[in-house]
Formats: sequence, structure tokens, C-alpha cells
Amino acid sequence: MDADTVHTEALAPTFSSAIADAHNYMDWIVGTFRSYLGRNVLEVGIGHGSYYEYLSKRGGYRGVDIDPANVEGSRARYPGGDFELADICSEEFRSRFGPGKVDTVVCCNVIEHIEDDNRAVANLANALVSGGHLLILVPALQQLYGELDRLAGHYRRYDKEMMLKACNGAPIEILELRYFNSIGGLAWWVNRFARHQSLDAAAVNAQIRIFDKYILPISRLVDPVTRGFFGQSLICVATRK
Repeated sequence: MDADTVHTEALAPTFSSAIADAHNYMDWIVGTFRSYLGRNVLEVGIGHGSYYEYLSKRGGYRGVDIDPANVEGSRARYPGGDFELADICSEEFRSRFGPGKVDTVVCCNVIEHIEDDNRAVANLANALVSGGHLLILVPALQQLYGELDRLAGHYRRYDKEMMLKACNGAPIEILELRYFNSIGGLAWWVNRFARHQSLDAAAVNAQIRIFDKYILPISRLVDPVTRGFFGQSLICVATRK
């Protein structure tokens, strides 16, 4: 998670520990992006670091995060990985990663933490070569916003219009914009009525493990039907002009 201005919770844990082992879920997300992945990937917002296992297979890989604990944790888990501290809204990031440094930027569950998401998207696009791809996944639909979002430090959840606004002015063309994981969205809505004290609570982690093992195949099956109007997440695929 990267931001110049973040919620006060933002440098507390912003994800559940069980998500680092939710390999079926991560494989689904990476599979959705696979045809757009190049050979020189920048992952922005490494979080638990587990996407390294998938993205580093493409060739060159660099991962950045604003949280030193995430960077150090990823370095400990994957000593061969290239993980760095960076604030994607800063001029320093724009200088270090652009223009045209990489052919793919992967940004999963990051810009919802950033007040000025428009500047963040512009800086991500700046890092790309012409024809490179920006692959974004964010929480979807403000109607689902609840305590888990607050604990995670989310400013917002996105609909398509909000994502278009975040991308406005960036030198990109949007290729895909669709919702993702409808059953996960229903589960997130139900959690609005629960009193969670932490994203890393045992009950939350248990839900993630059950979803990853048993429920995900069903959500994956119905996703083609629901992707136009509902999901836990919103996916945006764009190419650098």
C-alpha cells in the first residue's frame, strides 16, 4: 500500500495474514491479468509479498511499498526478490520509475488507500513504456463499505465512473473495466453487520481460508454473468499511449 496521504490506520496491518496463503485467489487474479503481463514487471503495493511467486516468473521484477514492515517481510520471505520503499505519489517515485522504466505495472488493492488517486494513477502510467500495461484491482462499490474498509484505511470503494475519474488525464487507454468476484462481494456486504476489531482477527482469517478452498470455484463460475454490474473488486486494464 502506497500513499502520500493515508488514513491513520494505514501503517497498521491493512490486510489479513491468511491472504498471503490464499493461492487459489491469487492465481485467479494473476490469471485474469496474464495475457497483459510483460517481462519487466513493477508491483506497486507488495503487502504480504506473495504475488512475487507469480510475477517474478515473467522475467524482471521489482516490488515497492510505502510500509517498511511489508518491504522487510517480503525480503525475509524471498531473499532473491527486489523489494524497495517507495511512495507512488511522490516526485521521487516519478523520477526513479519513469518515464518508460517497465512494460507492466501491477497494482492490487492500493489506490483506495490514497486520497489523491488521480495523481497515483498518473505516476503509475508514467513508469510504463509505450504500449505497456497498467493492471489495477481495487475494492468495488461504495455500498459495500464497512468496518473492514475502515480498518484497512480505505478512502473509498470504486464503481466504474470513479475509476474513470481516477484515470482521467493519465496517458493511458482503458482496455477493460469490469467487476470481479461477486460471491466475495456478498460476503463483504454481510461483514458490514459484524463487529470486527482487526483485519487479522481469527474469524476474518477463517473466512478467507474457507472462501479460498471451497467458495472461490463457485464465484469463478458465475463471474462472467456478474462482471458487468457487481463484485467485491473492480479490475481496470489500461495501456500506455
